[in-house]
Order: sequence, then C-alpha cells, then structure tokens
Amino acid sequence: MDFDLTEEQQMLRDGARRFFREHYRFEDRRALLASEAGFSRDHWAKYAELGWLALGQPEETGGWPGSFVETAILMEEFGRALALEPYVSTVVLCAHVLGRCAAARAAREVLQALAAGDARLALAHHEPGGRYDAERLNVVATRRGDAFQLRGCKSCVPDAPAANRLIVSARLEGEEDIVLLLVDAGVPGLRMNAYSLVDGTRAADLVFDGVRVPASSVLARGAAAGDILQAALDRATLARVAMALGAMETVLQMTAEYAKTRVQFGQAIGRFQALQHRLAEMFVEVQETRSILCCGLAHVEAAGAERSAMISAAKVVAANAARIVGEQAVQLHGSIAMTTEYAAGHYYEHLLAFERIYGDVDWHLDRFARRAVT
Repeated sequence: MDFDLTEEQQMLRDGARRFFREHYRFEDRRALLASEAGFSRDHWAKYAELGWLALGQPEETGGWPGSFVETAILMEEFGRALALEPYVSTVVLCAHVLGRCAAARAAREVLQALAAGDARLALAHHEPGGRYDAERLNVVATRRGDAFQLRGCKSCVPDAPAANRLIVSARLEGEEDIVLLLVDAGVPGLRMNAYSLVDGTRAADLVFDGVRVPASSVLARGAAAGDILQAALDRATLARVAMALGAMETVLQMTAEYAKTRVQFGQAIGRFQALQHRLAEMFVEVQETRSILCCGLAHVEAAGAERSAMISAAKVVAANAARIVGEQAVQLHGSIAMTTEYAAGHYYEHLLAFERIYGDVDWHLDRFARRAVT
C-alpha cells in the first residue's frame, strides 16, 4: 500500500485544513453547539460548493468518484476541527446505501439533492435491546396495497434531528427479509425525541406509528439489503476512526504546547520526566491509530467477513487509544480542561462519544473474533 498522498489528495487535505482554520474557530463551534440546529447550514452549503458532499458518490448522480482514502483524509480534518455537520451520517453512511441502490429512482433523486447540498440523511437502524446487531429488527413493514406501513421504534439515531430524509431498516411482516426504506423525516405518524450526546452532537429516538411509505421508496430487500447495510456501517465506522485520529493528534499537540508553558515549582511541567512519559504514551497511541487506520483502508473494499474483521480491529485499537489520549490530556491540563471555555475538554468528550458509536469495544472484539476465524 502506497502511504504517500497524491497531489490531488494533498490539495484536498490542505484545502480542508485551511477552511476549518478560517471558518471553524473554537468560539464559533461553541456557538453552533449551543444553537437550536447544532450545526451550520451555511457550512453545509459550502461543503457542497467545495464538492465534499459529492465525494465517493456515483458520477451519474453528480458525484465525485474516488477511493475511501480521500474520505479518510477529509474525516481527519473534520476531527481536528470537531466539525458538527452530519457528514458521516449523510455522505459516508446513507449515501453509500443510496449509491448501492442507484437503480431505485428515489435513490438517484436524493443523491443528486445531496451533492447540491439540499439533503441531509440519517440511518434509523439500531433498536432498543438490539446491541448493535444488524439482524435483530423489531420494526415491522406491513404491505398495504401499493405502500408499506411501519410500526416500531429505533433508538439513538445519530444526526436524526438534522435530517430531512431517513433510511429505515425493517423486517417484512410474516417474512425474514430485511427491507431498507427511504422515509421523509416529516411524514405523519413519525415521532422524534431529540437529545444531545455526551459531546453535544444530536441524536434521537424514533417511533413509527403506522407511518405510510410508498412502495417506490424501497431501496433494497433481502440478503442484498443486509449486505449493503453492513458495508455502509463498516465504512462509517472507519470514517469515525479517521475523525478520532484527527482529534487525538490535535489534543496531543495542544497538551504538548500546554506542558511547555504551564509553570509549576518554578519550571515548565513539560520538564518533569513523569509527564514526558505520559506525552510519549499519547504519541505512541496516536501512531498506532494511524497504522490501524491504514490497515482498515487497505481492507475497506474487501469481501464481507474480511472487511468487517479489519474494521472491527481498527475500531478497537482506536477506541482504546482515544480513551488513553483523552484521559491523559485532561489530567495533564488539570482543572482547566473540565471547563466549557477550553478546547481540551471538548476533544475528550468527542473521543468518549466515538467509543460508542457504531458499536462499542466489546461488540467489535466479539465480531473480530467471529469473523477472523471464518
């Protein structure tokens, strides 16, 4: 695997870093976090202008085809800035589902709207008691003439409050088949209970009470739907690993700079050997995360079991590193890191949220063990 960036990839990284440096200052982010929407619609429109919303999408729908490496490069910069826009949910997760279902007219229309910045999506998949399992679905889709009726609940849907479209997984009544449906977020019968996660980003629990969905909104069903769903979730997991890497690198740099200027007992705390060891440990964890991210990128297009095993390995290594880097950063900063006015605590909260999204460490360890031996 070639680890050197191409000229186009370096331009993407430089452009993203420049954008976030100029438009995503910490105080600006704090204001967005406290706003009703929880993100910037102006920034979302700018992402469309820059072509970021078309990244990895089919060319026939206005997309910008490319490898997942470009997505990971962009996600690192999102992590550095702690960007709040629902990029992973929309562009990495849901758009991949739509791209694999491009034969459906509804999918093509939404992909075109997404590239133009007119659509934001969320995947409503996990359910109460489901434990991240893609196969355990209690939401039921019942056929009613030329439509389906949805009943059931989805829990902790990331970025659902910001979405105007939802991709909903359900089980067909009387069958074992999974079906993926495109549902308007404002459809009658859908109730949304929105709340903030530990890092301030938004999620929601959804209740489908007889929601009527036309048959034309079916994206995929059966084994194909399950395969598409798992591949999309794996890609979203790897994208969040890249975001966590960007956040870890930034908070490590922030902590190292603080250790150079914070004076205790007449000298900078960075001169104390015990604290140097802690910074060295943080550095090693960051480098291990970068290595496992590269391993995940090498397998993201592999067959199902191989891909899932390596994505789970990447999540486990990155989550363990995130816990160490985040906790050490808070401890080395001291009480200032626990204030909302200082950035270190926000990075720690982001890394805490990363541990749970798209499967926690225990779940991914179990999946790695199962997939690695098949």
